[in-house]
Amino acid sequence: MVVTFTVPSPAGFFTSWIDGSWRESDTQYPAINPATGRSFATLAAASTSDVDAAVASAGAAFRRTRDTRPATRAEWCRSAAQVLLASHEELAEVLSTEHGKPIAEARGEILFAVRGLEMAAESVLALGGETPQVQDANKRTIVRREGLGVWAVITPWNFPVNIPVEYLGPALASGNAVVWKPAPTTAVVAAKFREILLAADFPQELLQLVITNEVAVASHLVTHPGIVAVGFTGGSGTGQSIAKSAWDKKLLLELGGNSPIVVLGDADLEVAAAAISNAAFWNAGQVCSAAGKVLVAASCADELTRRLAKRAADTVLGSPLDPGVTMGPVHLESSIARYDRLIEDAQEHGADVVTGGERIQDRDGFFFPPTVVTSVGRDAALFTEETFGPVASLSVFDDEEDMVAAANAGDYGLVGSLFTTDLSKGFQIGERIDCGLVVVNDSSNYWEFSLPFGGAAGRRSGRGRLGGRWVIDEFSQVKTLAIDVR
Repeated sequence: MVVTFTVPSPAGFFTSWIDGSWRESDTQYPAINPATGRSFATLAAASTSDVDAAVASAGAAFRRTRDTRPATRAEWCRSAAQVLLASHEELAEVLSTEHGKPIAEARGEILFAVRGLEMAAESVLALGGETPQVQDANKRTIVRREGLGVWAVITPWNFPVNIPVEYLGPALASGNAVVWKPAPTTAVVAAKFREILLAADFPQELLQLVITNEVAVASHLVTHPGIVAVGFTGGSGTGQSIAKSAWDKKLLLELGGNSPIVVLGDADLEVAAAAISNAAFWNAGQVCSAAGKVLVAASCADELTRRLAKRAADTVLGSPLDPGVTMGPVHLESSIARYDRLIEDAQEHGADVVTGGERIQDRDGFFFPPTVVTSVGRDAALFTEETFGPVASLSVFDDEEDMVAAANAGDYGLVGSLFTTDLSKGFQIGERIDCGLVVVNDSSNYWEFSLPFGGAAGRRSGRGRLGGRWVIDEFSQVKTLAIDVR
């Protein structure tokens, strides 16, 4: 399939959208198709002066609209959902080409994002105010929520439509303005998404788009005095840097994970194998909630390994635009070096590669096969680090208490999962796994917009919560009015 892209810029390349127009630049960089390893489009990189203009325009839009009622803001989100739905097929082809995920997964991501915009509308309308009781008989009090101001929102490449919506929907619904900086390697998708949203019925200057591959420009955005809050999804190291440099701003950070997956001896192995293969291989494993360390009881380890290897073998690799393909290339060529390092280190510590484990050499692009590694020791980097690739890593245990301790070991605490047919153990062990979300008898990738999502306290998986009413809390601030009625 050949995809033809319309370019939202008269200069012939994809640009930032700032203060009501597409802004050109003398600095460009290529957009790479990971299935071929070759450039397919050109992007214009914004400058620090472009950031200044975007923040100023967003700030002016916030001041003009800050008194807009929640019902109107909810309609803004519904309108955005409608135009996204109407254009989802076109955007899915761009997403599949630039990111590398199969076209079916790209469509699914965009349709999920449509639901996210609708959920933002529902969540803001469900909020109520409060009237606390006070001792002063002459006072009447009202506690309400209002928007904060201009947010810097920085999003990653693994879900370049859905993750932005996790921020942009609640931001609009709550009465904020946003300067959005997408990942530089999925900025064509971002530009097309922004172009689609121009047809939506909301004040367009509330959403500025800044495209750049320069760290200095991104740093200028997060430290800008006109920015009151920063939302970021990405690696823990980058999140830590943002937290240090933007210490004076409100922060919403969804960071890394190394999801512990506990498989007890009584688990339904067909259910477990299906869910774990989804957690390991869907989106080529490039998910913050992907299977990290699979902690399996010795009594069922061999059978689970066999079933996972079979599912890996049944995966169809190829061009992401081919409807029969179930896994495309990984997004970045540089990721393959990390997989190589982690797998080689695990083998040096006694692990065995059951299937996969090496880059596919006989084709263009960044293809790495679904990989199953077993007997991974707790001293291996594959056990402790976030893989962010299509690797299922199994470690074998004889004792349930030891499994729980291993699940809670390490720096991360985003998502975990547990497989058991014992309901009591599902509650008891699930409650002891130190993650912000624990899924019992399903993929660690399970999540819906109505649920809170974020890392456990004291871990390197972030702060704050996305999803439902919880993210509306993040994007708004409490204000109390105390009125004297004498």
